[in-house]
Amino acid sequence: MEGRWDDRSAPIGWGNYGSDERSGRRWRRIDWILIAVLTLVSALASFHDLGNRSAPQTFWKPGTSGDGFTVDFGKVQTVARLNLYEGPGATGDSKMEYSIDGINWQTYAEIEHKVSRAFTWKSEDKTVDARYMRYTATRVGFRMYEAAFFAPGGGSPLPIASVEDNDKKGSLTEGSGALVFDEQDEAPYRPDYRNSMYFDEIYHGRTAYEFIERMEPYENTHPPLGKVILSIGVELFGMTPYGWRFMAAVGGTIMVPVFYMAVRGMFKRTRYAFMGTLLLLFEGFHLVHSRMANVDIFGVTFTILMYYFMYLYGETKWRNGGFGKSFLYLGLSGFFFGCAASVKWNYLYGGAGLAILFFWYLYRRAKEARENGDRGYAKRVVLTLLACLVLFVAIPVGTYIASYTQFLQATKADDGIKDLWQYQKNMYDYHKGVKEKHPYSSKWYTWPLMLRPVWYYGGKDLATGDAQSIAAIGNPLVWWGGLAALLASWFIGAMRRSRIVLVIAVMYLSFYVPWMVSPRSITFLYHYFPMVPLLILSIVWILRFFEEEWPRFGKAFSALTLTGAAVLLVWFYPIYTGLTISREWMNFGIRWLDSWGF
Repeated sequence: MEGRWDDRSAPIGWGNYGSDERSGRRWRRIDWILIAVLTLVSALASFHDLGNRSAPQTFWKPGTSGDGFTVDFGKVQTVARLNLYEGPGATGDSKMEYSIDGINWQTYAEIEHKVSRAFTWKSEDKTVDARYMRYTATRVGFRMYEAAFFAPGGGSPLPIASVEDNDKKGSLTEGSGALVFDEQDEAPYRPDYRNSMYFDEIYHGRTAYEFIERMEPYENTHPPLGKVILSIGVELFGMTPYGWRFMAAVGGTIMVPVFYMAVRGMFKRTRYAFMGTLLLLFEGFHLVHSRMANVDIFGVTFTILMYYFMYLYGETKWRNGGFGKSFLYLGLSGFFFGCAASVKWNYLYGGAGLAILFFWYLYRRAKEARENGDRGYAKRVVLTLLACLVLFVAIPVGTYIASYTQFLQATKADDGIKDLWQYQKNMYDYHKGVKEKHPYSSKWYTWPLMLRPVWYYGGKDLATGDAQSIAAIGNPLVWWGGLAALLASWFIGAMRRSRIVLVIAVMYLSFYVPWMVSPRSITFLYHYFPMVPLLILSIVWILRFFEEEWPRFGKAFSALTLTGAAVLLVWFYPIYTGLTISREWMNFGIRWLDSWGF
């Protein structure tokens, strides 16, 4: 039995059921209070300083080479910085020229428009005296949402007397140059994560916006469900940093009660559910991905649900109505498996673990029924297998196909379900062909030791001696301590035939082993994210083991573990949330390893 170490069973059983099974699984008032408090804390951490709630919304789109406009300040001004904010498209070239008299022009900046600048403020620094600034598109394919000129030292944008379009408008031109200067209150002097996209937000957050506007989606290298979820925030709060990150913060917040439910159901004790969920709150990967428009937070939440419902299926006996209830758990597991796969393909790896657990559970149920003299067990086995054709084939596939609804509506081509297979082939070819080197890529065997975190954001234009970073890096106690706990639990759990340890091991290996043979050669630490909740479960299992074997020492060790995780959360909080700190402290106090490049 999972709650008592002296219980044994046959090898196939891996633990017996106790008489307190039902009462141990029943929630009490304290569970609801704790889950409310923990969820609130998670929400405060995720939504605090998430990003600006406003951003430029109107734009000018040049339709042909030579299209442009001239800005008149009304008098000669000293210009030291040009800030530009672009939207989707973000391809092409343009140039900015300056003049005092409107006759003699010199180049201020030549600008290459890139995908990496979508919904991102970009600065061009050069100090000149000018009354006129002339902007010309030399290669079209971008949308300019806002521009602003600043005097030396920053402050508010320089006032503009007038904006005059040139006479080279094309048939595809949208808007006018005046729209590039109509939201000057939204123009910051210093771009940072609060007013701009960073890292993969330029793909995922941008695609969410394109779904809403029925524009050709730029990013099609992952299934669309994650971006569909992100689009809800854009619908609610507009195409603003807060809007495109809103649903990620919701997803990270929802993961907390979901994880509490899973730990509570597996360990059947409020104490261990609280401890496990606290460790999740203290975990850096969870916090970082709850605060950016990245879809992994949804995929990991779905994997927790799909495995927990499979676990409930395995814990549900067929007698006393349990056989019918077991189909509900299988159906929910299959549905969330489909949701996870619809976010990113790497969550499909968990399907192998689901299959292993299902057939193991099914064998156990059949064996128990046969030993209890239930002559109908063979029929139940056949019915279960037939039901799985729906629950683990039709439902996940249907969920996956349904996730493409907005994608198909946004494509310019007359695409339909018939084209889905080609999309899948394109995705596979893309990931198989990813060969481009990345300074923050890492191999699968380095992930458990967290040797190469991904540097998502680095602040620029900071005061001398300051540093600002956001990095995909975990809580060292959870990652390194979790790895030790994982390996120790496999050894101890095998001797004690723990079903929980077996489930964790199957889940962990099903996500991890495929990366060892994956055709994709460029991988990142965030691909390890699905394994992080399993590290926490392993820590909880080991802490429970210590508490039940050596109560006084075990409880002290649990308190020390939670305290250490909390301290490290505070320690690394600046690079989880992008706080500005001293470069000296960043290098000395936070960069523990030379390979941590931020």
